[in-house]
Amino acid sequence: MISKYNKAMKADRSIYLIGRIHEKANEFILKELEKVGLKDIAPSHGDILATLFQHDECTMTYLADNIHRDRSTVTALVNKLIKLGYISSRKGPKDNRSTMVFLTEKGRELETGFKEISLKLYAVEYKGISEAEKEIFKSILNKIHGNF
Repeated sequence: MISKYNKAMKADRSIYLIGRIHEKANEFILKELEKVGLKDIAPSHGDILATLFQHDECTMTYLADNIHRDRSTVTALVNKLIKLGYISSRKGPKDNRSTMVFLTEKGRELETGFKEISLKLYAVEYKGISEAEKEIFKSILNKIHGNF
């Protein structure tokens, strides 16, 4: 006899599916980045670059808070982007303990390609889904996120 717990576990694969969607989205992004000749950037760099596309510069603390990652992770990602020449950093003008991060010219050149990849990603994500379904979906995801 199958217990109620086992039935529930078999029926609800939502967390599993969210994980697989994340993996497939990352694969999609990597393929699109490769198409435009960017083999050195990972999907994990996208949040940092997107934040810097919106703000000319920001502190490492703001960046970490904005993308919801711990500071050590952001530091590693930022250091990689600095090494690749897409961003640069300097000490904060008011506080030498803070580090300001900003796009280089090479980094600014990525913005158009990143926007195009984002649009393609969202087109795949919401293919065959109505605006009403999209709003319900996003609302439910936000509720689940809040539950954790």
